[in-house]
Amino acid sequence: MQKELENIQAGYNGECRVDQLIQETHFTLPFQTLPNVEIQASSNRLIQIDSLIITPSYICILEVKHLRGTLKFLENPYQLIQTIDGNNTPYVCPQQQILRTVDSLEYWLQHQVGIQLPIFKAIVLPNKRTHVEIPPTQIKLLGPKEVPLYLQKLNKHPAIITTNQFQHIVYKIKNSNKPYNTFPLTKKHSIPLDQLKTGIICYCGGQGRRFSQRTWTCQNCGKNIDNAIKLAMLDWFWLFKSTITHKECSQYLQINNKNRITKLLKQMNLTPTGHTRSRTYHYNYRKPLFKETLSNENSI
Repeated sequence: MQKELENIQAGYNGECRVDQLIQETHFTLPFQTLPNVEIQASSNRLIQIDSLIITPSYICILEVKHLRGTLKFLENPYQLIQTIDGNNTPYVCPQQQILRTVDSLEYWLQHQVGIQLPIFKAIVLPNKRTHVEIPPTQIKLLGPKEVPLYLQKLNKHPAIITTNQFQHIVYKIKNSNKPYNTFPLTKKHSIPLDQLKTGIICYCGGQGRRFSQRTWTCQNCGKNIDNAIKLAMLDWFWLFKSTITHKECSQYLQINNKNRITKLLKQMNLTPTGHTRSRTYHYNYRKPLFKETLSNENSI
């Protein structure tokens, strides 16, 4: 689970970097960028796209692979091999993924909106520590700095649909987009919640206790636990649940102070539902958990 969390974070960082580069593009026509798109193309096929760009001239699919080391894009059969320190790791080939995605998107556009646009596609490698030994032959490969220039070349294509048709496609895709959420990991891996420790947990796995108003200390290794409450709340939403109540937060942190828990919940990007006594706080994983750095967590 730790390795999976690291991969998720690396992938997310790579996609954020690509989204920034897309914004650097000088678009000459209306455009819409949609990250993390997942659409049910048919009953048996799901469309998954890291970054989707829509204009009245074209649609562009960007598959982001935040991988380091040496990469070989093999064919017959399609496979991606990553080599780090002499160790080979096979992955599903992004070439095959994109070709399948294009076919599925064309099918969806035909049956859902009745409009066809040319679909361009590319694989983006945002990690500077990547060496490509065997490049793909059917899909264009882009380094991070190449993304804006690649899109600006596509922008030379003339518009082939009206503004209303463009807006209709954007609306249909947004309305159909239901991105899969990896978190919480216990749900994905079917791990009972009662098997997880609660309270403040040190990096060594020991239980933390409040040594003073300003310090949490590990009872196992004796070290201070920096950002103790912030890390504990990240653990809750990554591992336990996507929601939390006032009571759950108090029991989880083992802090029996109503005002402290209320103050903590207000410092997080959570959406409350329900009345005061039964209020549930929901977390949107696309946002930072805390509204700002929890620099004064010791007051909680």
